[in-house]
Amino acid sequence: MHQVVQGRQTRLGAGRAPHPSCPRLPLASLLLLLAPAGRETAMRDGRRKHMDKDSRVIIEEGMGRGDSARKIAREAGTSPSTVTREVKANRTLKEKRRTPGANLSVRCARGKECTRVGSACDGCSSRAVRCRDCRTRSCIEHCPDLEPPMCPVTERWPYVRPEGCRKRQTCSYPKSRYRAEEAQVAHEERPVSSRRGIGLTADGLERLNSRIAPLVRRGWSFEAICTELGDGLGVCLRSLCNCQADGILEISNVELPRKARLRPRKRRRDQGKPRIDRSGHEHSDFMALPLEERARVVQGDSVCGRQRAARDILTPHIVARHLQLYPRRRHADPAATVAAFDRIERALGSRAAFGAAFGIMLLDRGTEFDDLEGMERSCLEPGERRCRIFWCDPQESNQRSEAERNHEQLRRIFPKGHVGMDALTDRDVALACSHVNSYPLASIGGCPFGGLGSLLPEGALARLGIVRIPAGGVVLRPSLAPHAYLR
Repeated sequence: MHQVVQGRQTRLGAGRAPHPSCPRLPLASLLLLLAPAGRETAMRDGRRKHMDKDSRVIIEEGMGRGDSARKIAREAGTSPSTVTREVKANRTLKEKRRTPGANLSVRCARGKECTRVGSACDGCSSRAVRCRDCRTRSCIEHCPDLEPPMCPVTERWPYVRPEGCRKRQTCSYPKSRYRAEEAQVAHEERPVSSRRGIGLTADGLERLNSRIAPLVRRGWSFEAICTELGDGLGVCLRSLCNCQADGILEISNVELPRKARLRPRKRRRDQGKPRIDRSGHEHSDFMALPLEERARVVQGDSVCGRQRAARDILTPHIVARHLQLYPRRRHADPAATVAAFDRIERALGSRAAFGAAFGIMLLDRGTEFDDLEGMERSCLEPGERRCRIFWCDPQESNQRSEAERNHEQLRRIFPKGHVGMDALTDRDVALACSHVNSYPLASIGGCPFGGLGSLLPEGALARLGIVRIPAGGVVLRPSLAPHAYLR
């Protein structure tokens, strides 16, 4: 280190050739050797493009000790100008609260030379009085030229009012301070706030509206306008929709047929605390099963009636065979769901037969499916497991899409909002199940009854009240249960 500096002095000072033992190093390497340790690391790896929270903590602690900007910069590994710009940009200002009717002109640095008369705020009732002398309302706060005055002490380092200032409690100037937490929040908010709103001037918005509004009134959609005008429009499709939604464009929702027809998209609500422990039974655990296990899944859901109905219908759907069963049960009752599975197991005659048809079940997360132990344990062989239960993810009905799609056939018989679930009997629901499963499907070239084989014998289904209906007698209309239809 000594040789390097001495050699540099020799070259720059006397102009003589360096000593042979002195290595020739580039200027950047010399600067790295001479720089402090923190600065050296920052220069070497190219970081410090933005000041982080740790550096802001160093600045706050240094200001509390009364250190100079140069000393703080040396400790933070940055330049003194960066430290001063950081303090000026992210210091917190707090104005003193004024009593109603007080002269507010002292809040503006331009108060003495201000010449505004009745134009600082909208709806002024004192047009003949200068705005700086107004005592009827806080006009100064609404003035577009408002410039809060700052204490002369804050015009130099440390750019905040010192904690030991004797006038701190009585001074009318805004109080300023620097806190690392507040500075970090202000720094993170600045890029976000700079991208809010519409990035167009008033003239640009007027030109945009003059080009868009006539086309919309002729029946054009925003997509067609962007396709036709392209880059000449100056904004993208998303910005155009945002301008219309904010009321900036002279275009109402009625003039956009698709927007008037579609309902606003619902936002997901907080899922809340889990009611039960679902670890090991989530949808991700189901997807981790071998393909041959997932292929024989039974998707389970519920079909409900009107609000406050005491009954609903359980709809286990055997995906591979396109067959649905419709046990009737009490609404949102886990014990009733377990009892429905018990009836199916007794109809099949053994735990093994139930496991062959319903061994893997993927269910909704409703409260009716909360009794994991009761649904998995066998009623014919106590202590043994008859199936494995998994649940879909919250708000992901697409994970049981086959069961949801087959609800359409049941809803033809029991239209949503037009059927009284409490008026239905077990025989009515079994009859509807027979007709739905006898309905021919193009995807399998027949009805689900034709592909059951030995998985679900017709005798077992008959014990549940389900029989095959001839193709000519299949009816998917509310006339199957006219007594439960609500007009």
